[in-house]
Amino acid sequence: MDLHTSPVSFIIAATIASIIYQLVKWRFGPKTEQVFPPGPARLPVLGNLLQLGPLPHRDMASLCDKYGPLVYLRLGSIDAITTNDPYIIREILIRQDDVFASRPRTLAAVHLAYGCGDVALAPLGPQWKRMRRICMEHLLTTKRLESFAKHRADEAQHLVQDVWAMAQTGKVVNLREVLGGWSMNNVTRMLLGKQYFGAGSAGPQEAMEFMHITHELFWLLGLIYLGDYLPIWRWVDPYGCEKKMREVEKRVDDFHTKILEEHRRVSEEKSKPTGGEEDGAEMDFVDVLLSLPGEDGKKHMEDVEIKALIQDMIAAATDTSAVTNEWAMAEVIKHPRILCKIQEELDLVVGQHRMVNESDLPHLNYLRCVVRETFRMHPAGPFLIPHESLRATWINGYYIPAKTRVFINTHGLGRNTKLWDNVEEFRPERHWLDDGSRVEISHGVDFKILPFSAGKRKCPGAPLGVTLVLMALARLFHCFNWTPPEGLRPEDIDTKEVYGMTMPKVLPLMAVATPRLANHMYH
Repeated sequence: MDLHTSPVSFIIAATIASIIYQLVKWRFGPKTEQVFPPGPARLPVLGNLLQLGPLPHRDMASLCDKYGPLVYLRLGSIDAITTNDPYIIREILIRQDDVFASRPRTLAAVHLAYGCGDVALAPLGPQWKRMRRICMEHLLTTKRLESFAKHRADEAQHLVQDVWAMAQTGKVVNLREVLGGWSMNNVTRMLLGKQYFGAGSAGPQEAMEFMHITHELFWLLGLIYLGDYLPIWRWVDPYGCEKKMREVEKRVDDFHTKILEEHRRVSEEKSKPTGGEEDGAEMDFVDVLLSLPGEDGKKHMEDVEIKALIQDMIAAATDTSAVTNEWAMAEVIKHPRILCKIQEELDLVVGQHRMVNESDLPHLNYLRCVVRETFRMHPAGPFLIPHESLRATWINGYYIPAKTRVFINTHGLGRNTKLWDNVEEFRPERHWLDDGSRVEISHGVDFKILPFSAGKRKCPGAPLGVTLVLMALARLFHCFNWTPPEGLRPEDIDTKEVYGMTMPKVLPLMAVATPRLANHMYH
């Protein structure tokens, strides 16, 4: 977070200016009887900014414990509310979706999402609707996702083989790297038509560049940057955050430009007559976007629009699924009893004479409970991407001004003691249904977990995300026994989180894999 020391002169000047402004506003401004939600006392200028530490999701959850399910904050010059209550969340995302479906134009979103021209971070409006429609009708259709099922099966086998090779030498497995490679390869094969990690990949230099850019994007997009809340801070920017955003913006754009140029070159080569048969290669997502018409009769979409969608797809489907898988593996290895129950189910549904297929995933109910419990305790992001109110409204009798920033605390939701007992205990059984029916990995009617948001801003790639999470876990638990590295007990596995747009473990998960199937199954 960008919430540390600042020049004393700046604080004094800003405080005096704010006091004068508030006095003038009180003397001459319109009087109102509107009642804001309860919340903590605020400082001049800064408001409640200094009450947010390195883990703001935990700070905001504590405020909800103290003041109630809906809390009002003043963050610099910005009105904000936060909640971890399912009733309030349903009110915001479903009943008043038309009011709260927009996004704030943060500096990071402007710099790193092509002027908020994407789907995830764009304010509500015609451009957002058009870009989302392109995603839903041309990229994330059931038919197109099914067309990549063979690629996902190949990547699942590569995942198993990579871990098996490490197991043969007794090497400790860095599960953050392994699971990050799994997510990245699946997404880039669909999106860009190339594999970035493992055998036959694009190469280590390009892979590392790709991974580094993605991590920098997530760090900057998750930053609570003071310049978004105190405009005068941008004049100072003592930590160079905006400079860093501009640097990453250029690197990201250069990377995406290279992707488009490469696809256009390949397309031109394919269009030349060769006298041979068509290769029949399927179109990746970039090929599809390059083939679509643009607005106002233009022959093609603008490059900037294609780049924004590429970035959304990479961001939405890589780090989020990798973070979820690492947390699930950490909790299961920490609780050997749960690992045994998962493997019992896998042996019953799949057996030990074939590999897990995607068609098995709906029938792995206990594993689905494990994933739901992971989303409860360790959501991929501590907050949903912030919403913003388009106009003034009321919630629970409280006045919410226009342009209020909304922080829906998914981490706090999963630890809300009014909803869950023993909130710090990882217990998948709490999600098991009495009638034995399939456990759904979504918010459901009760909104007690919220892995993919809801309403207009629900994640359009949710089905793909669930498949990537379940398939990786099913293969790794089916093919291997897992224990901590030598010298560590299961209960010693650290489960502290670090704040960001996504919320990974502080330390990468290291573990020892031992094959549990016949040798020929790994080849």
